[in-house]
Amino acid sequence: MQFPSLEPLGRSQRIMLTMLPGLALFMLGGLLMLYQFYSGIQHMLEGQHAFKLKKIEQILDQAQKTGEAMLQQPSLDCHAIYPEIRRQVTTQSYVRSMRLIDHEGRVYCDSVIGWHAPAYSQEYPREERLKLWRGNRLSPWHPLLMLWLEAKRGDVNGIQVVVDSDYLKDRLAHLEQNTWFYLHVGDRWLDEDGGMSSPPDRPYWQQRSLHSAHYPLAIVMDYSMPNLLLERLGQEPDQLILLLLFSATFSWGFHRLLLRSGAPSRELQRAVRQQEFIPYLQPLVDSHQLQWCGVEVLMRWQHPVDGMVLPDLFIPFAESTGHIVAMTRSLMQQTAAQLGTLSLPAGFQISINVSAAYVADGSLPADCAAFLAAFPPDSIRLTLELTERELIATGPQTDALLGQLHDLGVRIAIDDFGTGHSSLSYLQKMDVDELKIDRSFVAGIGSDSLSADILDSILQLAAKLGLTVVAEGVEFVQQEDYLRQHGAHLLQGYRYARPMPIGEFILRPEWHNRSSEPRTRARAEVHP
Repeated sequence: MQFPSLEPLGRSQRIMLTMLPGLALFMLGGLLMLYQFYSGIQHMLEGQHAFKLKKIEQILDQAQKTGEAMLQQPSLDCHAIYPEIRRQVTTQSYVRSMRLIDHEGRVYCDSVIGWHAPAYSQEYPREERLKLWRGNRLSPWHPLLMLWLEAKRGDVNGIQVVVDSDYLKDRLAHLEQNTWFYLHVGDRWLDEDGGMSSPPDRPYWQQRSLHSAHYPLAIVMDYSMPNLLLERLGQEPDQLILLLLFSATFSWGFHRLLLRSGAPSRELQRAVRQQEFIPYLQPLVDSHQLQWCGVEVLMRWQHPVDGMVLPDLFIPFAESTGHIVAMTRSLMQQTAAQLGTLSLPAGFQISINVSAAYVADGSLPADCAAFLAAFPPDSIRLTLELTERELIATGPQTDALLGQLHDLGVRIAIDDFGTGHSSLSYLQKMDVDELKIDRSFVAGIGSDSLSADILDSILQLAAKLGLTVVAEGVEFVQQEDYLRQHGAHLLQGYRYARPMPIGEFILRPEWHNRSSEPRTRARAEVHP
């Protein structure tokens, strides 16, 4: 038996197809690796960002503590307080100088020169709590950070505490490339080299601003994420090499998997997952009124490469491997989903072939209950045709299962009666509702006297047992007339319709219980 495979494709196409999983794995792994690098870089940068803000806040905390201590002095007269100001500036870390401001906004006492003459009183006016200056008269190009503290006392307005930019740039400095930090105060910027700078012009999505909760400042981080990722990739090339090797191995393994001896079984599993086994419907015709009164659900394989595959090429193998259970279950689910939305005629019969493996599986009653639940209550007759390609084990367990099916209203039929393992034994040991006459007996009507005798015997036996008789393979009017005269209840064959997709069945008017138009021209095609 030959199964559909990748052979219809050209060599280059097959190679490309087997490479796709490895390529997809490489791309996915590459994205995950980049995301891992990205997350690690972001975590590292955020940690540095918060650390630098914390250190600069500690500098200002020290400056504020020093200034507040000075404001607690009993007298802030410059001649009296100047030695203490000098001592504080000398002993306290980070504080470069301090200046006392009177209520007219004039500097009257400076830690550098002591008493401040009125001529210089406007050099350092109060503006904001925190101000970044480019420099002073002594060092005009050396930036300074000034902290203003209000005195809230009658003899002085406040104090300015000056922090040297050298302390700040030490906190902004770092070792990483492609990353820059800035101190942003008001409209001015101090870079990590300790110089006044302009705002960074990198896109906003490559910048982060972290604002202080205690002071009017922010630490701005500017970085180039593409360069950082390339740098990290250059530092850890082993991950990329391992990913490449793993993807190549995966592609090779996938290729070998398609070619190994177990590929047919895996191909069936894949086809079930992809719902490639689709239902085709062939109508059942009432022999009295010649109207469509039901359908038999047949299985077809819509293979993505080989197209439509006939059941004789895959069902025997599926039954021998046990895949037929999942295939039939999928067929029932698709049928219920598509026919359950239709307004089918009352008592419309839906017949489905069921293998011995499905009977032994034990899940058949639950699957049938789910199938019936897709239709309005008591609107259809579900019939299970037990195929005789495999011997069904009779006994208490099978009897109990058939009892559950009958309780659900499911009918049991023997398919291809007279051609299988033990049809008469089934009649004796199982509660059967319907017999389906094999097409080989129907084909002998009018030409083969032995087939006609066997057919008559089957019809007589069914009548005595009170069983419904379905005759398949009806192609000619002579066969139709004979079966109608001898007690067949349902007819099936090319004379009425070929198996068709559900979409085509829905468009046919005959299933609305309108009289069908039997074909009078003989057909010689073999039933697929």
